[in-house]
Amino acid sequence: MRTHRLLAPLALLIPLAAAASASADDVSVNVVDFEFQPKSLQINPGDAVTWNFSQGDHTSTSRFGQAESWNSRPAGSAANPAGTRFSHTFNTPGRYQYICIPHQLFMEGVVQVGQDEVARTYSRFRQRRRGSALTLSFRLAEPAKVTVKLRGPSRRTVTRRRLEAGSRSIKLSRLREGRYRGTVTFVDDFDKRSVARLSATIR
Repeated sequence: MRTHRLLAPLALLIPLAAAASASADDVSVNVVDFEFQPKSLQINPGDAVTWNFSQGDHTSTSRFGQAESWNSRPAGSAANPAGTRFSHTFNTPGRYQYICIPHQLFMEGVVQVGQDEVARTYSRFRQRRRGSALTLSFRLAEPAKVTVKLRGPSRRTVTRRRLEAGSRSIKLSRLREGRYRGTVTFVDDFDKRSVARLSATIR
């Protein structure tokens, strides 16, 4: 009797697991003639992309600073040999750019996973001056790369690569006296850009 009680929940879970695996797709990209074919893809979270290297001396390598990273290059090799395959499953929504390392100046591709469902990346943007320092605070509704560009007696450019969602701050210290203007640019995982403007006087 106890064995039957244990088997019943398992019998219910097996079809659910099969359905989940059946719903995920595996999309193929052919690597041939110094090109990714197709160059751009739209998939859903949980889907996989498989690169088929019809020709050798190429890689599929994610650009730095994205939510997920991959590199098809086998250990100890400069690139993938002809006839090999490489797969990566995408779980995080976003727009992913990738390159072939030996030919990165012209051989690139894009995989978009899901849709951007966040209307505005940031909120509660504030600036606070204390002495020769300026602190910028904001709240991210989604992960984003943040770049501050400050113009004035002291010029500054500060970049924070892919901050997670939540309350964040960036402090600019040792600013010379004078008037400052600048921008704070937020770039989410879908490459959507939002810009906040700042203005301050250091006395």
